[in-house]
Amino acid sequence: MKFWFKWIAIGFLFPVIILFLGLFLYEYWSRIYLAKKYPPPGQLVDVGDSDSKRLRQRKLHLHCEGEGDVTVVLEDGLGPIGSLGWGKVHPPVAQFTKVCAYDRAGIMWSDPSPHPPTADKIAQDLHTALNQAGINPPYVLVGLSMGGIYSRVFAQRYPDEVVGMILVDSAHPEQEERFPPAPVNLKPSPINLWLTRQLATMGILRLSHHLPNPNAKRIPPEMLPKLKAFFPQSVRAVQAEAKLFHENLHRVKGRKSLGDRPMIVLTAAKPVPLDKVPRGFTKEYLQKERGVWQELQAELSALSARSRHIISEESSHLMYFDQPELIIDAIHDVVNEVLRDHEL
Repeated sequence: MKFWFKWIAIGFLFPVIILFLGLFLYEYWSRIYLAKKYPPPGQLVDVGDSDSKRLRQRKLHLHCEGEGDVTVVLEDGLGPIGSLGWGKVHPPVAQFTKVCAYDRAGIMWSDPSPHPPTADKIAQDLHTALNQAGINPPYVLVGLSMGGIYSRVFAQRYPDEVVGMILVDSAHPEQEERFPPAPVNLKPSPINLWLTRQLATMGILRLSHHLPNPNAKRIPPEMLPKLKAFFPQSVRAVQAEAKLFHENLHRVKGRKSLGDRPMIVLTAAKPVPLDKVPRGFTKEYLQKERGVWQELQAELSALSARSRHIISEESSHLMYFDQPELIIDAIHDVVNEVLRDHEL
């Protein structure tokens, strides 16, 4: 009996082992092949620490185009798309000034970091990359969503180098406390987070991208193949940032002023259609949340003595997909103000 049980167990485990090995190899070779198929559009800049030979090899992807006395720096929100998300904004801005988009550590073409992704470390990485690439200040910062928080931290750390700012539907340090209590728990469990990482490592997450996904419709089709190619290795970095979401939000809490730097706050106000209301939520709850969001955005516009607040009912949160021209015009206006102020 034991003899037959042993061979039955082996007969069951052997194909399972072969399956998992095949999935691991599929993911391993996919990352090598797709990295060659989709090379970085910009340069890979060394941002490693000086006390470790291994860390000195850590590189950040920085994509800069255009020429000008002012450099616009584009900071994405909390997600895996990185510099790719600015694809409709980047080229038009490069027509009138220098503009740089980049991928934070572990996202898209950038190497992962051994450090926790605190807002200060993110700002330090960006500052190092710009210096290493010879991209000198002054800088105008453009931050979408959580990128608005990261941009504000950068401005606090390097105040003499930042001359203007555009906040694009930016996060607010008090949003968690002031939003109405959510009717459902939005935070994924640690088990789900761990399982997602394992599925990414085994290639299952990559295979799932071949299935129909309604969320993919929000991504411009020319960007989607690259996002799918690098999404599995970006997952870990996005989860690490999400874990520090509360801490990073509060990094700018209580810091009210950006002085008299020219600033524009862009706020998305497109209503959510009834058929797009997330499960467990109600239209009434979303209206209350939207009202609080408008109040928070108005407070952001008070950060500078020279600010404008523009509300768009034609755009959802990902404004760089819905209304890139609105962001481009805002950047153009702020850059022109900076040029006049500094006689550049």
